[in-house]
Amino acid sequence: MKRLLLTALLSVLVFGASAQKKVLKSAEKAFKKDELVEAKTLAEQAAANEETANDPTVYSLLGKISLQKFIASEFTSLTDARASLEHFNKAMSLSDEKGKEDILESPIFSPIDDTKWIAGGEQLGLLDHYLVKIGFEALNAEEYERGYPLVEISYEIKPMVEKAFFVGYGAQNSDDMEKAIEYYLKVTEYDSIYDNKGYSYQVVLQEYTDAERYDEALALVAKAKEEFPDEKNYDNIEVDLLIRANKMDQAISGLQEIVDKGNPTKETYYTLAYLQWNNEDLASAEKTALKAIEIDPNYTDALYVAASAIFNSAAEVMTEANTTMDDDDKYAKLKEQALSRFKEAQPYFEKCLEADANDLYSLRPLSTIYSQLGMNDKSLEMLDRIDKIEGGK
Repeated sequence: MKRLLLTALLSVLVFGASAQKKVLKSAEKAFKKDELVEAKTLAEQAAANEETANDPTVYSLLGKISLQKFIASEFTSLTDARASLEHFNKAMSLSDEKGKEDILESPIFSPIDDTKWIAGGEQLGLLDHYLVKIGFEALNAEEYERGYPLVEISYEIKPMVEKAFFVGYGAQNSDDMEKAIEYYLKVTEYDSIYDNKGYSYQVVLQEYTDAERYDEALALVAKAKEEFPDEKNYDNIEVDLLIRANKMDQAISGLQEIVDKGNPTKETYYTLAYLQWNNEDLASAEKTALKAIEIDPNYTDALYVAASAIFNSAAEVMTEANTTMDDDDKYAKLKEQALSRFKEAQPYFEKCLEADANDLYSLRPLSTIYSQLGMNDKSLEMLDRIDKIEGGK
């Protein structure tokens, strides 16, 4: 009696296991008949059962079902595409090496009709094929919002620098800058040489700058300088960021480094001179601004910095002279030195005024210079022009 009972119990267990395998077989048959709803219901039942929950075949089938739904949607259902990827990844995690190869196998299409599958992979390899094909077709047609999400899913299957760039580019052209920055940063992280890597750096740097994320931008531009040592523009970007971040000493050092490398532009000299002037290093500012003027004698910005540096140094000497009025010889010597410096500044301010007759920043110091040099009529003329510009009578 006990033997009979044990045999009956074993039969129930075998029947239960067989039943679940039959469910899986039925799901596969329904799939082959293109009865996707029935196939999905049965496959999900098999996935939920303890006997077949760890069978990779279950998840491969679910992946195929979602893939067919993705194809049937004319490749518009991102939900089905992602579901397909999720199921295939689950199958991969449960498969041996041979099973993984089967899941990843590339499909073969007809040489006459590249949309007609004839053999080869029909799982993850086929999904990736469609994502790449349809995604890049959309991007080439400038249908960015349609194309970049497809390529993004493909990137999750097979990460490649080209895919990362075009996800970023498509997102950027779809006004999804958060996604664009995420993928452009991925491009910068690749060690390989890639033509569009420089563009990726530029976009992220501009975005960080606009958002005042200066520390992140400075870290990234340092990486770009290391990767592209011959690209001088990164030096200028770095200096601009340092200025924006109010790191003036570092900005001056960076500009001086550019000068020391040779062949600096007039803009480089001017910016360095301006920062030196702003740092009250008048002697260096004057010397550097004059270098810019050597390159372009009509460079108004540099003319103004040179004039201002000389004017301020003259004012300092005149202030010193006024504190030594008890010593006639010393006072006379310092005053002569100050007047000489005022006279040096005069033509630079006058040239600035030629470029802009209403430039108050040149009119005001010129009125002082003319007064100090005994040119009272000219000084009064400057004061009259200042009054008119400021609305005086």
